[in-house]
Amino acid sequence: MAEYALSQELLCPEGGCSFAYLFNLAKLQLLKGDYTGAAGSLEEALNPDAWALKGHCHYLQGDVPEAQESYERSLIFQQPPSDSHIVLLRLGSIYFMQNNLEELCEAEDALAAASRLNTVNAEMWAYLSLINLKVSDYKDYNSQSSGTAHGGLLFSIKQTRYLFD
Repeated sequence: MAEYALSQELLCPEGGCSFAYLFNLAKLQLLKGDYTGAAGSLEEALNPDAWALKGHCHYLQGDVPEAQESYERSLIFQQPPSDSHIVLLRLGSIYFMQNNLEELCEAEDALAAASRLNTVNAEMWAYLSLINLKVSDYKDYNSQSSGTAHGGLLFSIKQTRYLFD
């Protein structure tokens, strides 16, 4: 049914190979698991939603460098992509996987922005917590835990931190 609708869009005098056609074709290909085809369909589309969808295609294929590039491109537009919380979450997880301190700080910023857009996403909060544990200075961590009512909790978190180092 979706293929038929897309073919009618191509035949329509006002339609043709428009952004709407390319974007919906890429969505269909993504849903069918044709990630390479979806990424190819989006090459001509130059808007933040298209770049975000292209990033999703690469991310789901495991092509992390291409996903990172597409996600970063989707964020340079004045209007952010409609699913920017997912883009920021995945970009933050990519930076986290790379384990580079500078990029971890960028990941922290990206995830903090995502947390403002969607405050109930548990995966985002988990990544943000892990990044905070990795980025935080051990001395600052110790000074926060001493003399506070939550010292036991902070001590437990500090002990858990070493599992991820």
